[in-house]
Amino acid sequence: MDLDYAVIGGGVAGAYTAWRLQQDRGADNAIGLFEYSDRIGGRLYSVTVPGVPSIKAELGGMRYIPDSHKMVADLVDHLKLPTRNFPMGAPDPVGANCNLFYLRGRHMRLHELSDPAKVPYNLAWSERGLGPTNLQVQVMNNIYPGFADLSLCDQMKIKVFGQPMWKYGFWDLMFRVLSNEGYQFMKDAGGYDANVANANAVTQLPATEYGDETQYLTLCDGYQKLPLTLAERFTALPGGKLAGGDRIAMNRCLKEIRIWEGDYRYELVFQPTVTENASTRMAAAEPIVVRAKHLVLALPRRSIELIKSEIFEAEPLKSSLGSVLIQSAFKLFMAYQQPWWRSLGLVAGRSVTDLPVRQIFYFGTEGEQSGGDPTMNSLLMASYNDISTVPFWKGLEIGERYMGPNNPCIPQSPDEASPVTPYDATRLMVEAANTQIAAVHALPSIPMPYAAVYHTWNEDPYGGGWHEWKAGYRLDKIMWQMLKPLPDQDIHIVGEAYSYGQGWVEGSLTTAEQMLQTHMGLTPPIWLDPNYQLMPAPDGGCGEVEGCLQSFDTAEVLAGATPSCFGRKQIS
Repeated sequence: MDLDYAVIGGGVAGAYTAWRLQQDRGADNAIGLFEYSDRIGGRLYSVTVPGVPSIKAELGGMRYIPDSHKMVADLVDHLKLPTRNFPMGAPDPVGANCNLFYLRGRHMRLHELSDPAKVPYNLAWSERGLGPTNLQVQVMNNIYPGFADLSLCDQMKIKVFGQPMWKYGFWDLMFRVLSNEGYQFMKDAGGYDANVANANAVTQLPATEYGDETQYLTLCDGYQKLPLTLAERFTALPGGKLAGGDRIAMNRCLKEIRIWEGDYRYELVFQPTVTENASTRMAAAEPIVVRAKHLVLALPRRSIELIKSEIFEAEPLKSSLGSVLIQSAFKLFMAYQQPWWRSLGLVAGRSVTDLPVRQIFYFGTEGEQSGGDPTMNSLLMASYNDISTVPFWKGLEIGERYMGPNNPCIPQSPDEASPVTPYDATRLMVEAANTQIAAVHALPSIPMPYAAVYHTWNEDPYGGGWHEWKAGYRLDKIMWQMLKPLPDQDIHIVGEAYSYGQGWVEGSLTTAEQMLQTHMGLTPPIWLDPNYQLMPAPDGGCGEVEGCLQSFDTAEVLAGATPSCFGRKQIS
């Protein structure tokens, strides 16, 4: 097969790129999309759990912020995909503040995190009375007031403690300005290890994800519906040198890229794969060779590293590939015959703990979502964890499959079999999660779930759930460079990994669209807000600016002394 454009990776970035190219170039060009597995979606993976078909178990990405993720919001509107709210708190007399925090063996409600007498951490006096988000905002303003309002170009110019901030890991920087107890509090109560990981301090410092006014949305049919719809639109477009059904090749693993002279510059060697019970492996079949003029790698870092090619030895691509951290992630969903957590005033959003489950998200009942079904079957994201706690659950993967109690609300038929995912939740895994969930809710015991499903993103070809920029790298330059990392090659890298929106679908889409406009000459889509800046402007090459704590003594900061800039404008 000879192609004008070969797009590798059936996630949202790959499906979007193929769709846009087919719209613009499809009449005269052959465009192909290749996917390792039998599933379009990548790290968007929506699963239906028995008994709750109206509530999707989002094993990967699950939500977006319409006010800031403008490209996702505009694309979802253009595709006419129905949405619904993704609430992050339950209503109560004091607002969305009733969800639980169970830290160091002590139970609290969200609004109590600002009460120093109830927080079980030996915080410095300047850290007391602040929740994890407000504490991070205070630190950010102490280092450089208004930092979050700066452009990335300006953020990259800030110097603190004698060197540019982008050379610091976040943990390394926090060690200078927070007590160790303050840092542990931010880590434990924040819910994500990644929020305080030692990634580049420029991107980590303003990463206060949750606010009282933040609105999240999700897709009614599951977030995976977005790449699925893009792939459907791609194959449905008329024209081109390939028929619609031939444009997507599933179960194709790109093993090698060979560079050739002539019109078709790249010889792509694919190994066929086989997917059984949602698990994909290499097939005992001869490799398939495809030639292409242009190559788009819509892949995470680990997937790129698994490809054999001399192009990955060329600079600056060789150095830039390792500029991001690969962060492991794990999700476990459990379905119950009734929402037992409602008796505690918990309706939506999350509760947080330092136990290995880390975050527990509450979803609705089937009867509420379906609008007529009387069943009270309910879904709980029993664990959403990353980095340090993932090994706890990996150690429970081997063992007998969990078989929950029979649910009388579910017809016992082949159509209602357990959901098919690459991994079976084991009895030990579910029992460990249920015990921890009971402890978080201060209950001696809770019912066992009737079904459970999980996914881990550590394994190849993904390597992890998301990426974060490493300390010491000029991300403002590299994210643009990766759109066309080798000037003399028609090879492009897009996706969440090397974006300004790491961990979000927005990062995947903005890199894809920026690459299409910058390097392939596509005009902006009419449905996208013309004032929206896809990626931060490239480095401006200006001088550096001193941060507020530049001359401050670390010991004084840890002792709770007040820097002179405390009185300057604060960020709300």
